[in-house]
Amino acid sequence: MDLIEIIRSALSSVLGNKMRSVLTMLGIIIGIGAVIMITSIGSGFQATVTGEFAKLGMNGVQIGMNFNKEISDSERLTMADCDLFRAHPGVQYVAPLWQSSGSVKLKNPAESERFFAIGTNGDYRFTQPIDLLAGRFLIENDVANASRVAIIDSNLSMKIFGRVDSIGSKISVSFWSLTMDLTVIGVMKADAMTAMFQIPSMMYMPITTIMQLYSTQYLDNIYFTVYETDKIDRITAEMIRLLEIKHDSADKYRAQNLLQAMDSVNSVLGNITAFVSLVAAISLIVGGIGVMNIMLVTVTERTREIGIRKSLGATDGNIQFQFLIEAIVLTAIGGVLGIALGYTGGFYIGAAVGLTAIVSLPTVIGTVLVSAAIGVVFGVYPARRAAQLNPIDALRYE
Repeated sequence: MDLIEIIRSALSSVLGNKMRSVLTMLGIIIGIGAVIMITSIGSGFQATVTGEFAKLGMNGVQIGMNFNKEISDSERLTMADCDLFRAHPGVQYVAPLWQSSGSVKLKNPAESERFFAIGTNGDYRFTQPIDLLAGRFLIENDVANASRVAIIDSNLSMKIFGRVDSIGSKISVSFWSLTMDLTVIGVMKADAMTAMFQIPSMMYMPITTIMQLYSTQYLDNIYFTVYETDKIDRITAEMIRLLEIKHDSADKYRAQNLLQAMDSVNSVLGNITAFVSLVAAISLIVGGIGVMNIMLVTVTERTREIGIRKSLGATDGNIQFQFLIEAIVLTAIGGVLGIALGYTGGFYIGAAVGLTAIVSLPTVIGTVLVSAAIGVVFGVYPARRAAQLNPIDALRYE
């Protein structure tokens, strides 16, 4: 009995008991499907995050305070430090940053919407993928005059005014107990990362305006870009050293570039996906036990067949190999169905949350091999039991 005939016999056995075979494969199908679904959504999410980081450009660095150390007022970052950055020949754009959250009144004055505000200058637009739908971004005069103006995203504009183009309209914003009226000078497209991470709507203001509101002269961070990405580490180290010299301090400033941030995010997402996939894969063990149980039942049902085959010259190895192939075929079919389930589920779940699920070929091949391996591991015992049957007892079995 050659391999092709054995596989044909295995398929005949599986198709001859459709309901039992489906119930047996259910654990394998669910386990493989869950792994494919989780990894495809995880890969899609990771690709989306990486794509958003790529839009920001890989030549940007953010320098802020090292709050693990005791920081004095004289060591805090100020607008004057931005001039220090601009004087460096390798630095392209420099944007001071002050970040806060607040609320804005909607059409119904009794209702409000949370937002995330960034105080900055006109250079910031050249460092970030800000897609203006109407109006303009900040200019030098806005910063110099501490103008009470703002750029809001399209989601916020729709919630406040019921339209995207709200240029020239007034909004009333509150930062804790501090309130001011701002004029909308620009409306930008809502950011994909904002929707993905459920971050409140975005708003940009002149850095001097928000500093005036908070009565402060200090910055949260300074963001700058370099002309040559391969020199980013050297320039960053130089800028930190210049800050330390100017403020007469040491180890009080820390820097993070987007490459580091992207690597950190990808590492975390990869670990989470791997862990959840491992948990989902535990169900494969349950599926394997189901396969072993049903194969033991099959051996019992086909005891006379085994006796006849042995009486016709089949060896123990032939019998064992036949039942092992049947277990592999059963789990391999379950693996293929699980892949189909995982791919379909990943596609629809991804679409529901705004992601494109990515199913990699190595993952598909790996899951098929894993399902076949389960057939081997959990099919060995039933196959050995079938092979060790006494042919005379097997022929007498009713």
